[in-house]
Amino acid sequence: MSKRKFHYNPSLSVKENAKRNRCSESNVRKFIYENGIDRRYERKAAIINEIRKLTNETPSITISEIASKTRHSINTIKLYYDYAIGVKVLSKIATPKIVKTDVRELRDYYATHPSVVRDILRLETFHHNVLEPCCGGGYMAEEIKKAGYEVYAYDIVDRGYGRQADFLTNDWEIGKMDVITNPPYTSVVDFIRKSLEICKDKVAILMPLRYLSSWERYDFYKENPPCRVYVYTNRICIAKNGKFEDFDKGQNLEIFAWYIWQRGYKGDTILRWITNIEKGSSTIVNQRVLSNS
Repeated sequence: MSKRKFHYNPSLSVKENAKRNRCSESNVRKFIYENGIDRRYERKAAIINEIRKLTNETPSITISEIASKTRHSINTIKLYYDYAIGVKVLSKIATPKIVKTDVRELRDYYATHPSVVRDILRLETFHHNVLEPCCGGGYMAEEIKKAGYEVYAYDIVDRGYGRQADFLTNDWEIGKMDVITNPPYTSVVDFIRKSLEICKDKVAILMPLRYLSSWERYDFYKENPPCRVYVYTNRICIAKNGKFEDFDKGQNLEIFAWYIWQRGYKGDTILRWITNIEKGSSTIVNQRVLSNS
């Protein structure tokens, strides 16, 4: 996407920005992520508009009723209520000036430690052909190859490994490959949805455990429940730009999990734990069933 031709308006939604720039919503999210744009204004404005709409329709509506209808917390409604009724004015943020920079600098990536890849390959079996659409430096793809799979490695940026392609916009052959990846979290639902559309049978996504939450993801999970979720009991090594030596002592702030989807699955989600107290010694320790009903 050419930055000189792309015009981002922070007061508009992602959908509206995509419409005005004649591009996909995923491309808008990438632009936001790459250029460090603060999307908080957009979220605040959306919440305020929800509150304003309800108060206009029903002037006597209470804060707790607004929270129930919007699915936001009561504290959130209290925070933005004065903006919605005009007592306070939300300050607009300026569109940041985009400076010229190398695309590699704009698209930092976070590499998955090989031991984490080996964990999921011990726990799950996949179709012989596996797509790794966010291959980065190839750390995940190489481990999948060692396990005997035929790996198709791609990345939106040429990092010297695999081939270059935008996973979300590329025309992939449907039903040829399973998908194993650690995607960019700014558009993770789009990645999962696309993976389910093209996979042969299974999709394995490494994500922070907190990605089980949020209404947007809940609505998606309800229609597309993961069949299994493997939660790490301790932090794993996810290294910015593949610099594992800087993160080999569990310095990540997140607890991660492997999320497994199976094509056509509509049952309950099985939750399992991976204990990784000692490096390279991960094992399954327990499991329980989470109902999606």
